[in-house]
Amino acid sequence: MLILSRLLSGLFGLLFLAVGTGLWLNTGDAAANMGLVDLAAAGLGTVRADIAGFFLGGGLILVVAAGRCDPSLLWPVQLLVLIALLGRTLTLVIDGPVAAGVPSMGVELVILALLLWCKRVWAARAD
Repeated sequence: MLILSRLLSGLFGLLFLAVGTGLWLNTGDAAANMGLVDLAAAGLGTVRADIAGFFLGGGLILVVAAGRCDPSLLWPVQLLVLIALLGRTLTLVIDGPVAAGVPSMGVELVILALLLWCKRVWAARAD
């Protein structure tokens, strides 16, 4: 279980890094794929800074956490993903399922469950 948990959390970290890098290097197309079209220069900067920062920061933390097998490093990513999920839930209530991105909500729930499981597996190893 330990190896599987480290592998999965590391893979999600690499996925986050890939998404963040894509947002940096191909900002217009990546933003359009997320439903953000016709962005002005300031909008492109916001995508690179805020959205890419979310993914790059979370990805770096996950890769380091998996490498060190340190459950105490997982909470920042859990918090980021939980806040994103709460924002999607608010959007679901106000604007409906299409705007909320229900499939993305499912991915966020999977990530939260995975990180909770990793935290428990890694903490049990330390006992």
